[in-house]
Amino acid sequence: MRSAWLRSNAALGGSASSAGHRGRDDPAVISVRDICIRTETVRQTEHRQLLAVLDDVADGRASAVELAGDPGSGKTRLLAGLAETAAGRGFTVLRALADPAQQDLPGSLFIQVLRGWLGLADRAGLREELLAVIRRIAASVDDAPGCPTPERLRALLEQHTCRGLLIVLDDVHAADPASLALLDRLVRWPVSAPLALVISYRPRQAPERLRATLARGSQLGTVRRTELAPLGLTQAADLLDLNPTDPRLRILHRDAHGNPLYLQALARICPSRQAGRPDGLLADLRGLPPDAGLPDVLARHLVTELSVLDPQQQTVLAAASVLGDDIDAAAVAAVAELPEAEVCRLLDGLRRVDLLRPLPGTPRSVFRHPLVRWLVYDGTDACWREAAHRRAIAMLAARGAPAERRALHTERATPGRDPQDAVVLTAAARAALRGGDIGLAGHWLSTALSAVDRAGPATDPDHRVARELLDTAAKLAARTGSRALLAETAARLGRAERRGRPARADREVRAAVPGPGVTAAPRPAGAGRAVRALPAARSEPAGAEALSVLTGREREIAELVGTGLRTREIAARLGLSARTVEVHLARTYRKLGIGSRAALVRMVVQSLA
Repeated sequence: MRSAWLRSNAALGGSASSAGHRGRDDPAVISVRDICIRTETVRQTEHRQLLAVLDDVADGRASAVELAGDPGSGKTRLLAGLAETAAGRGFTVLRALADPAQQDLPGSLFIQVLRGWLGLADRAGLREELLAVIRRIAASVDDAPGCPTPERLRALLEQHTCRGLLIVLDDVHAADPASLALLDRLVRWPVSAPLALVISYRPRQAPERLRATLARGSQLGTVRRTELAPLGLTQAADLLDLNPTDPRLRILHRDAHGNPLYLQALARICPSRQAGRPDGLLADLRGLPPDAGLPDVLARHLVTELSVLDPQQQTVLAAASVLGDDIDAAAVAAVAELPEAEVCRLLDGLRRVDLLRPLPGTPRSVFRHPLVRWLVYDGTDACWREAAHRRAIAMLAARGAPAERRALHTERATPGRDPQDAVVLTAAARAALRGGDIGLAGHWLSTALSAVDRAGPATDPDHRVARELLDTAAKLAARTGSRALLAETAARLGRAERRGRPARADREVRAAVPGPGVTAAPRPAGAGRAVRALPAARSEPAGAEALSVLTGREREIAELVGTGLRTREIAARLGLSARTVEVHLARTYRKLGIGSRAALVRMVVQSLA
């Protein structure tokens, strides 16, 4: 499978523009303040801790601090704010960003630092010394005793750091081994010069060598630690410019796990999200608007991580995005069509780079955040993805998984291409109804109807699926007091049967739909038993010839009456007034020689046979 993750950031990201700063005044708008501007204000305590490093250097002492935080927690922006403050105080500021693609370039992190210094050097002697150390690091870095490279670097820093020097190392978890070896020397034996060293990294991705270096520095007292914890509700309210009592705040804070980047993204994607949304919808991708796009800042952030994966890692991660919360090696192997042993190895690598995280107490994994899954899923080839969902359905069926789990994949694999799709979706609707989730039951029922439309009546010769659909729709109508979905179910199944064989279930349930003025709840006694007791098929007198005398509009209205719709509902559907519908019905009664709505319903039902 060839991933589409490396397409342009503009294509990946949605609009990154905010709606101004109206969030506290307009309850319908969340006015996101740019994370690149607001992080220092939101994380005031951590910002002050970083500034303390500059104060130490101003007093003539070398100082070092580690800045630890998850992706999107605000490390890079805090470092930018620190560099800006340091430059304003007269410091020389040197910055470097580790690149996982440069693991085979020895000392690349410190070469970046020295090249930055080379561009600022105003003396020929300093430039020559910088070039000599750069060449030495690039040639080889040996951290064995007696190697001159660390000492030459230390001497360079001590001799030419007079006013104050700030070195900012970002994403050090991705640094090459030689750079980590040089960093270890600087931490264990600090430079005797006014040098401030800031080491930023992601703790979950830190290699053993980096963790050991920082632990040793903490023991020696040469390195202080600043950790970026998830934002609290008050901090989130300030970042999003929301009132702390706004009900949307808790939901966004929960879904973002307190992460500033995810808070910003979710507020822009779903600005009107309200309280009461059940858990889990975001995780299975149904909590996001269909036209939502990732903000540019998040798209760029994630694409950078995904771009370094090899093809097999991409395939396994894509298979994991299809599975969602069912990420175990056997399931991924089935969906990715790879050997399970190989998948185990690849999953372990994806956990090491923190794209996946272990699920405590289980052998499974989850994405570090649903938005990461969304980007991976959305960037996967659509044809491969649909086939992957089909493989997931087969795997879950073999495991005896309940219909509601299989339905999640069925709706994303063009429902109706398999004759069993409607069966699975109807069973999921019934399970949701038993669980009291009326909205989800309606969703699965509508999806099942779409599957029936696509599959056609030939896939249901004994009308078993049609009877199940109609029975479920009747139960849903009894629970909600609304007949709209029941009427739609009968109408759509009727249209399907007119393209193929007649549906006995369709006719029986339409005859059982209450007439005008009669509520659908409580459900008519014995209606469910009547539907379940239906035979597979039985011939009925034809009524199509009688309806042939009607005009096109009159027949259209008559067929809607046959589905159980009231006059007002028919008028709304056709864009007519209720009076116009009544006039058409009166003409219909005269032409057909009948005197009641019930008689018309019977004739319409007979015409479908």
